[in-house]
Amino acid sequence: MSTQPAEDPAANLSPDKVLTIGSYGETVAAYRYLVLAEKAHTEAERTEFAAMADEEQDHKQRLQKLLADHYPGADFVLTPEDKDMVVDGPRLLEVRDTETFARAMKMILASERKTAAFYARLSKLVPQSQFRDLFHELAEEGVDHYQRLKVIADEVNVTDDDAPIA
Repeated sequence: MSTQPAEDPAANLSPDKVLTIGSYGETVAAYRYLVLAEKAHTEAERTEFAAMADEEQDHKQRLQKLLADHYPGADFVLTPEDKDMVVDGPRLLEVRDTETFARAMKMILASERKTAAFYARLSKLVPQSQFRDLFHELAEEGVDHYQRLKVIADEVNVTDDDAPIA
């Protein structure tokens, strides 16, 4: 009995929907990093989280500009499955103490893994070179964010249960 690999859901997405999903993920990431910047334990952590929030905001704006320029009539309601391609866990964070901070860090680490993988797959699938180049760049930045988060997670003794991304 052979099993066929599951089809990649990103392979069947239109470019305008891809941009919408990416924009959603970047919006959530920017918000989450702002929350963590407010709840961070040290000034260095606050600075790092705030910098990542700014970077995610820039990513969102770049994706939204492409969407507006190339697909001005695009209008999607994203499904939970669409959102799950780029975000792990609930969109909103509640960080009150060490335990909820650790849970938030784990969700964000998982989200960065998902987002980096999403963009890496898309950089190989989309025919438009400007989209392909941007998705490749965003995949690399997702890996960079993951690595920067992993340093903070290690400093505050938060273990990432999943395998790291290269």
